[in-house]
Amino acid sequence: MAETRKPRENVRLPALSGLLAFEAVARHASFSKAADELSVTQSAVSHRIAQLESRLGVSLLLRVGHLVSLTSHGGDLLPHVREGLDCLRQGVGKVAGRRRTTVRLSLAPAIASNWLIQRLGSFQRRHPDISLDIVVTSRNLNIRAGEADVAIRFGRGHWEGVDAEELIPVRIFPVCSPAYRKAHPWLNQPSDLARATLLRQSMIPWRPWFAAAGLDLPEPQEGPSFSEVSLLIDAAEHSQGVGLVLSALVEQQVLEGSLVRLFDVEQRSDRAYYLVTATGPARLAEVETLVAWLRSTRERG
Repeated sequence: MAETRKPRENVRLPALSGLLAFEAVARHASFSKAADELSVTQSAVSHRIAQLESRLGVSLLLRVGHLVSLTSHGGDLLPHVREGLDCLRQGVGKVAGRRRTTVRLSLAPAIASNWLIQRLGSFQRRHPDISLDIVVTSRNLNIRAGEADVAIRFGRGHWEGVDAEELIPVRIFPVCSPAYRKAHPWLNQPSDLARATLLRQSMIPWRPWFAAAGLDLPEPQEGPSFSEVSLLIDAAEHSQGVGLVLSALVEQQVLEGSLVRLFDVEQRSDRAYYLVTATGPARLAEVETLVAWLRSTRERG
């Protein structure tokens, strides 16, 4: 008869907070980045690791200036800590996953109203058991601190402490309403824009598009200026001028005819809309479901 293995009752486990701090510092090789991830101060991280080292009676980390490395004892302990934490996360995820049905998605107003809202019904039909908490804000929420589970951000894909993959590539071109186009029949070539009312928004400057069209024109200093791209698009639809827009934000308007594209010239941007998630532990099932659905929109266009 096989002998039942008993737990080693003489080994008392240290505090979980110290193990979490140790694993985070080891993974980032940085106390400051570990503190950001754990949403505590650097001094709190240092204190937790000092308590852990005191409890074990060995040194786990070497800290010289801003450089952090593992001691031999730290190297021996780290894989066991990671395995244990992963096991705990999986167990907690299974239990919490049975109750949690809400996923928080963060994105800016323009991409929310001009891209997401047109596709949202597809997600709801496929996954009626998942509720989306959609946070529309121009601020990049702290995903590592739990302010959001998933985000769609505009930029070059470089944000510290998160994973980012390109979701929507961007092309830039001018549009106006059919009424504005009819009222300005002389708008036949890009150089004619020098006489038009140009709508402005700091995220999409005109000068790079002028260069793509072979024009040496300065950045416009006159014409309405808008803090949000979505407002500029609304203004263009209401015949207030010509707006320079991101392709992903006017697909529906161009398709339905409320906006018309001017000329064939387009600027290829070095920025795009990115799918952003936290770096680190495995995500909960419903978060993975949202991420997979967002990826699938690339295939459907």
